[in-house]
Amino acid sequence: MILAWLESIHPAKRGAVLLVCGISVFGFSDNLTLLVSDQVGVGQFHFSRSLFAMLMVAFLGRAFGVTVIPKYWKPVLARTVFMVTAVLLYFAVMPMMPIAEAGAGLFTSPIFVLLFSALLFKERIGWRRIIAVIMGTCGVLLVFKPGNEGFSIYHMLPVMAGACYAMGSIITFRHLRDESPLAILMSFIVSIGVCGAVVTTAFTILPVPSELLDQAPFLFKGWQIVDDLFWLWILLIAVGASVALSLMTKAYQLAETSYLAIYEYAYLISVGLFGWIFWGIIPGIMSIIGIILIVFSGVLIVIAQQRPKEKI
Repeated sequence: MILAWLESIHPAKRGAVLLVCGISVFGFSDNLTLLVSDQVGVGQFHFSRSLFAMLMVAFLGRAFGVTVIPKYWKPVLARTVFMVTAVLLYFAVMPMMPIAEAGAGLFTSPIFVLLFSALLFKERIGWRRIIAVIMGTCGVLLVFKPGNEGFSIYHMLPVMAGACYAMGSIITFRHLRDESPLAILMSFIVSIGVCGAVVTTAFTILPVPSELLDQAPFLFKGWQIVDDLFWLWILLIAVGASVALSLMTKAYQLAETSYLAIYEYAYLISVGLFGWIFWGIIPGIMSIIGIILIVFSGVLIVIAQQRPKEKI
């Protein structure tokens, strides 16, 4: 019944529904990362998760007769580079701050979609979108509070992740609308697994100074010995991530990146809700105000982009 209803609605609305569902699942599974972040580094985490995720995607491809081998290698590889970088940067800082705050940095991506569209595709920027960029920038400053004693350069990693995520989303819509979602997903999973193994091996052979390891252990750890419970949590996280990524990838094939951007903010609701339920974590009042500003900036960008006859 649900599938029939989805097929009956406009592709753009169908993409919005799929994106909200997928990104809400991410909010749940990302919170589970904190269960294993004290055991391994970000590279080993992604390598371990990819082992399960590759098997699941291959099974889904076989079950539904969908190829997991990309047809359009160049745009798939370009998208994969940006998405892998975004996810590695985002997850690296996750144990260092409330996940809702890290998510706020990641979801500056609509601002970067706007800026990249203007720079690379010559879209015109009007006063509404200029205000949105200023508003979003103020939100980022309130969330991360540069200049405060607790601020470090690592806190800007989610914003860098947002920029990479924006480029990956643009490539998905402009060049991969006819590509198999499972092929796009498999490319991402294999690549992030390989990158995770390489990064972890590098930090094992050439360990960083102890002060850096103390500042960001999840970012700089080498290979670690893990227990059976670790693999159980990784399996659950991999299932959630595979489901979420499949839904989100299909969503970006159905509708424009700028249209879907507003629905990505469901992640902040989901990740904040599960962070409160699982860990009792609530961002401070200034961070909440900053998150609201970032959300409003994204909303304003979408509204402006949906006025084709206006010089925006």
